[in-house]
Amino acid sequence: MPVDATIDVGGKRLREDLERLERFRLLDDTFMRQVFRGQLGLAQHVLRILTGLDGLTLVKEETQHDLKRATGSKSPVLDVWGTDETGTQYDMEVQAGSDLDPLRFRYYGSAMDVDALPAGEDFDALPQRWVVVVLERDPDGPQRRCRHYRAREEDGSTLDDGAHLLYVNAAWRGDDELGRLMADFCERDPDKVGDAMLRNRVRYLKRDPEGVREMCRISEEIFNEGVEQGIEQGARDKLLENVRSMVRNLQITAQQALDALDVPESERAEIIAML
Repeated sequence: MPVDATIDVGGKRLREDLERLERFRLLDDTFMRQVFRGQLGLAQHVLRILTGLDGLTLVKEETQHDLKRATGSKSPVLDVWGTDETGTQYDMEVQAGSDLDPLRFRYYGSAMDVDALPAGEDFDALPQRWVVVVLERDPDGPQRRCRHYRAREEDGSTLDDGAHLLYVNAAWRGDDELGRLMADFCERDPDKVGDAMLRNRVRYLKRDPEGVREMCRISEEIFNEGVEQGIEQGARDKLLENVRSMVRNLQITAQQALDALDVPESERAEIIAML
């Protein structure tokens, strides 16, 4: 069933937004973040199924959780982040394709650790953390249910460092709760989503006029942000080209080139790292 026809869809851009909305699945991070935005109970419900931790009780949940790092280092933005009543941290991500991308999620986990340990605290205060990745296709195929990685010693015993990396295969269709959830993650039609909590939320964003307007606004913001980022990237590329040219042709240092171009001090470390 298409979106409510009473919604004003005047304008080409809005029509494109509505068509894009129809194609969205929970495997698309833009839509997934909106589905879980402000939905602590829903995030808890889904994380319980993904992790198998039936007693997991979230006390805080946030989408697009920004782990700002020091100048010059990469700052990851987590799709859906939360903490439970024991302080354990959870990051739920969706990943297109079949690339496990382990270095990316190693970095995400490390950033979560740094963010969780205040200055002066002992390392024993580090909470457990789970990075849970819903992977569109496992490299081994649909028969692979999930991959749960923990640090292990040579004899096979687990190193109790509290770090969990869990990949869940969205192509898994086993006759269990996880298999049914993965089918829902891949479904475009909200009326065919089996899980009641997910179905209600997805139906709201795809069928209810208010939810549709919310999604179209998000889509428009993402489009405009992409245009702005493209403009900013073009300006940054031009600046890097000018610095390289001055260093090469004038035989000066990068710092001297940045002085000559009057680049603010706050931006220099990042630019030098890019050089």
